Amino acid sequence: MITTKRYDYIPFDAVREHPAIANHRALNAEKVKHYAEDILKNGLLEPLIVWERNGGEYFLVGGFHRVAAIRSIRANHPGYFDRIDVRVVSGEPDEMCALNLKLNADRLDARLVDYFDSVIYLNNANWTKEQIAAFIDKGVTLIDEILRYAPSMDKRLRRMLDENKISWNRCKGICRAALDAEPGR
Repeated sequence: MITTKRYDYIPFDAVREHPAIANHRALNAEKVKHYAEDILKNGLLEPLIVWERNGGEYFLVGGFHRVAAIRSIRANHPGYFDRIDVRVVSGEPDEMCALNLKLNADRLDARLVDYFDSVIYLNNANWTKEQIAAFIDKGVTLIDEILRYAPSMDKRLRRMLDENKISWNRCKGICRAALDAEPGR
């Protein structure tokens, strides 16, 4: 079970990246630049989320763009942000991956396709549809649809959905037709 252990102020260099917990979107250079400017002006207003696997061993779970921004700041301003605010969480490795996916999906700019990887990952980790729905605050029907259509969705169709060139209902219809088609068609 994921729990917040504490809020802390730790050395920036103590935060590492775990190979199993990654930012599921490529870093956006404009977003990193914006964060760097904002953090320089206002400070780090939202703590990073780190997983303390063992005492004093911290792995980044949430805040990949902010970490990149702080690295940029530190490169140009030695001594800045030697210590940072963090929310220290505990739990199992699959829960940390799930939390990372949830944090990405909970962003204001999240699109439907941002939920696909989270739902599929949690399903593969043997979470029930009800658990997944409750965790990411979505309905079981949507979770069921994502599990039915997203894994075999054509990359072009997923890109069209991601770019809002097609609705989710139209996308489901195309996927349904593809799944119902005779082999080779």
